[in-house]
Amino acid sequence: MSKQLMIYDNIQPLSEKHAKWSVGVENHEFTRHLNSAPLLATEIAFAASEFPVIFSATANEGEYIPLAVLGLKDGQNLLLNDKNVLSTRYVPAFVRRYPFVLGGSKDSDMMALCIDEGSKCFSQDGSKGSRLFQDDGSHSDFLKDVVEFLKDYQFRAEMTRNFTKKLHDLDLLEPMSANISFKNKEDANINLSGFFVIKREKLKAISDADALDLFKKDGLELIYAHIQSLSNFNRLIDIMSAKLAAE
Repeated sequence: MSKQLMIYDNIQPLSEKHAKWSVGVENHEFTRHLNSAPLLATEIAFAASEFPVIFSATANEGEYIPLAVLGLKDGQNLLLNDKNVLSTRYVPAFVRRYPFVLGGSKDSDMMALCIDEGSKCFSQDGSKGSRLFQDDGSHSDFLKDVVEFLKDYQFRAEMTRNFTKKLHDLDLLEPMSANISFKNKEDANINLSGFFVIKREKLKAISDADALDLFKKDGLELIYAHIQSLSNFNRLIDIMSAKLAAE
């Protein structure tokens, strides 16, 4: 079965059939195949200290998604430790919300609380982690906190769309590619492409009014955090170099 939303196997609405279920996320093994994770705009400043932050174009014209880069090639996450936990101080909200998600159209007044029924994080007999429902069938305090987190995520996702649309409207994003070579490992050389970054030259070319608008909306802070974060590619290259040397 193909993955849904990158890491979900079987998204189903939460219902009374899950009355006895509990959940405990013990590691991030479910991200093993991810070489990037979506970011909310408000996360960029935090993520930029540890991940390269790039932008990827969506199927909708003029829409982009900020991404935290986890690996240098498809299906590769270089940042999982030997316990399958992300070895970073900051974990993207996209990862933290798993195995929950809100389902339905973003334009709908009602969105359904859904779970990944295929997740190993769930215990159908309630034997591990936190219960989803109380004995009387009402939401547990844990599940109430999850719902508030998901609502906040949706709100910040809309802010992110507005931010990246602004970058597009100002023509700040441009495609980038990079060739990475490894000493004595020519068969492991990598060509990175298909992503977008902001160049300082384009930023300097915008009008004073647009620069002030970005500044007042904290956009400049996010832009400079993104630009600075690109140096974190060196960390990923070092990790992959070490792995290749050990093979």
